Amino acid sequence: MLVCRDLGPVEIEVDGVAREVGGAMPRRLLAALATGGGGAVEDSVLAELVWGVGLTDEVKNMMRVVVHRVRVAVGRAAVARTARGYALAARFDHEVFAERVEAGLGRLAAGDAAGAAEALEAALGLWRGEPFTELGDSLHVSGMRTRLTELRGVAFEELQAARLASGETARVIAAASEAVVETPFRERLWELLALGLYRGGRQAQALAELRRVRGLFIDELGVEPGPALRELERRMLAQDPELLPAAAPVSIEAVPEAVAPAIVRPSTRFIGRARESALLTELLERSRLVTVTGPGGVGKTRLVIEYAADRDDTRLVRLADVREAGALVSMTAAALGLSGPAAASPDTIGRAIADRTELLVLDNCEHLVDDLPELVLPLLARSPGLRILATGRRPTGIEGEQVLPLAPLAIGDASLELFLDRARAHRPDWRPSAADTATALEICTVLDGLPLAIELAAARVRSIGLHDLAERLRERLDVLGATPRGSISPHPSLAAAIGWSIDQLPDTDRALLHRLWPFEGGFDWRAAESVRDETATAAVFASLADLVDRSVLTVDLTSGHGRYRLLETIRRYCRQLDPDPTTSLAAHAEWARALIADQVALFAGPRFTDAVRTLVRELPNLRAAIAHDLEHAPLQALRSTGALTYFWVTAGVVPEGIRLLRAALAACPSAPAADRARALIALSLTSAHIGATQSALEYAEDALALLDDTDPDHDLLLLEAHLRRCNALADLGDTTALPAAASTFAAACDQRDAPDYLRATALWGIGIVEFQDGKHEQAIETLTRAHELSARGGFVSGAGITDLLVAWCLLADPAADRAVLRRALDLLQRAVRSFEQQPHFSDELAAVYAGSYALAQLGHADTAIRLHAAALAHADRLGTDPSRYLGFAGPDLIDRVRRAFDTVTADPTLSWTDMIALFTGTAEL
Repeated sequence: MLVCRDLGPVEIEVDGVAREVGGAMPRRLLAALATGGGGAVEDSVLAELVWGVGLTDEVKNMMRVVVHRVRVAVGRAAVARTARGYALAARFDHEVFAERVEAGLGRLAAGDAAGAAEALEAALGLWRGEPFTELGDSLHVSGMRTRLTELRGVAFEELQAARLASGETARVIAAASEAVVETPFRERLWELLALGLYRGGRQAQALAELRRVRGLFIDELGVEPGPALRELERRMLAQDPELLPAAAPVSIEAVPEAVAPAIVRPSTRFIGRARESALLTELLERSRLVTVTGPGGVGKTRLVIEYAADRDDTRLVRLADVREAGALVSMTAAALGLSGPAAASPDTIGRAIADRTELLVLDNCEHLVDDLPELVLPLLARSPGLRILATGRRPTGIEGEQVLPLAPLAIGDASLELFLDRARAHRPDWRPSAADTATALEICTVLDGLPLAIELAAARVRSIGLHDLAERLRERLDVLGATPRGSISPHPSLAAAIGWSIDQLPDTDRALLHRLWPFEGGFDWRAAESVRDETATAAVFASLADLVDRSVLTVDLTSGHGRYRLLETIRRYCRQLDPDPTTSLAAHAEWARALIADQVALFAGPRFTDAVRTLVRELPNLRAAIAHDLEHAPLQALRSTGALTYFWVTAGVVPEGIRLLRAALAACPSAPAADRARALIALSLTSAHIGATQSALEYAEDALALLDDTDPDHDLLLLEAHLRRCNALADLGDTTALPAAASTFAAACDQRDAPDYLRATALWGIGIVEFQDGKHEQAIETLTRAHELSARGGFVSGAGITDLLVAWCLLADPAADRAVLRRALDLLQRAVRSFEQQPHFSDELAAVYAGSYALAQLGHADTAIRLHAAALAHADRLGTDPSRYLGFAGPDLIDRVRRAFDTVTADPTLSWTDMIALFTGTAEL
């Protein structure tokens, strides 16, 4: 049987088991279908209720998609298509509620007070919040919602009447005292409160309440209360005996004062929050208001529960289901053990606990931040011994507040320990292998270290298996199960926890969020500004700040500039929720193209290093954008990958560059010649860096074949292609073809007024030819001029490459004395400094590789062996070949270098920083 719980956030049960329908749109659709009470709801009505627009073809398509998702979750037969629209076959709480209220009122009229109370309590037990809460205030919904809300008010009032008739005066007084604060203009409540007080032997207080309501009506409405209240006051003054029941009344003073229940720790281990627990203690010692903030599922409630459970003066108020300020006050009063007049307002609560020293925990109060000041400020002012500890997705904004942002568990020991601990609860005999541990760590990474997500994933290991779980989590989060029964989490699932944050966002912030989910690895405000909807009017800074405050975005300020990021779990949720993901992805790709163009334009100037660092930082975004363009705009992908020619090698991502360049060329077989040539030139360069020298030569020659010697627009590309051809021939040691190629390249530079960096590279080819011809001094002189040209033009990494070439020329001499070896080592030191200044990871490794040989020749054998092993290990990780410059120097040098290291092994685990420090430190000795 399918049950639709629609008196509050929509919940679906199938045969008594809750089903997660996944996302806000399916819940909105279910709420809209519930308004039909099992009958068909027309498509036009659904379009208005769910999407807030008229019925269009696009809306019809979206409707079919969401209906499909609901059917997958609850069963296809549950949502039927009729001629008029869709119908949900379920039992609806709002209908059962009305039936039970009607039955209760009938029993009360028949004099069965006990039966009436039972029926009315059962009816009110179905009420969890505003009916159809997912929907707006359209006419279709507001009428039903108003009728049900009024019926609830009647049910509550008549429940008190039934209890009063049964002699339960204490319960009536407590309930009515809270209710008149929440709904002060319902006269029936005042009547029941006064009558309860009167029957409890508190005649003076009963009359005082009647005078209070009279003053309220006159001050606020300008009218007297109705005849029922006036008549009740007259009868009380006359001490009418019929006001008293036949049985002896129960005095409220005989009811013991309410005692707040003890705060009990969850039965599971508390893992990984020692630092935060200590900081929380410190903050509460110096501040009377502390708020723990963080995204859904990060463990805010668990942290404060663990803290509060050690104290006997703590009172806990759970606010996840509270929607009104009046209920906030009444629940706080109840937690503090107060009722009646003492619980009437924050001021009276504050006075009642003025001499008490307590900690009040307000858990999950982010949706009540506008109402909190009216409660918190009077309590703090009138109760000097009171401290308040709040939790929420955002700060309360109250003056004097100390905020403790709670981040996800660090990916490593803490998150892994949590996963393994919770997994063993379901598989106590499990002993994870090294592969299991690595997979578990991958799961923790995918789930951002969020404790709730990790716990839900660990619970699935028993039924799905660790490795299958990891595979499925890479694509979707709905593999995670429901929150365990008895959990302190207020949300039934991770999706619900995330949805709680997203659903509360203002429309402008939610619209921006829909454009931010395509970003991989973070973004800055300029990126957010670039992708947001052109119709947006709110300042992007304001929206970003609000999203950070609400723990939807995280921000890293360590560089002095804000770097924003969506947790991966939130990204996936937003991707599913985005009404127009195609546009969001296209906007992200367009931003990435503009970023590439802007940064590549800086490569020829002094801001080369800044441009490379920017592109490295945005590499995850570039990958995502190029992947999008390969599918949807392949020519743009070809242009982007070709434009990044030098980035692939300077950033140390050569194999990835090759893969993307090949994919883009394959996707654009008919692209303009210049675009294909640029990509082929990039492939020639990247192939050379991985040691695929023959491929590098072929790609360069293919590029030359595409380009037109007479087209001025091809001039720079022709020079680049000639350069790549010369370099490939030099690496191959082709002494026959290289001289002619070098001369052709040099002549082309003269004819086309080439920039300094290309003139310098032309001199590399000439110098290599001279070296191979045995003119060693002349070669070194030519390469020295290339160094001067590179330095003059700001081509710092080119100057480093020149130093590297000269060093190998010096090291190639088998009779080189210590002074020559020392000169070569000094040049390699200078090359490393150049590559550090203008990043070029591939050639920096080549310099260290050469340096290891120079150090070996100078007697630093142990250090040389360590550096050689480290350079090869890092080169293997980057997919490059650090020995590629050996080719031009001839087979003798290649053989000597290999013999120097082939017979030894060393630990290659030096980090990059330690490797560079070891090289430069030893070279300076």
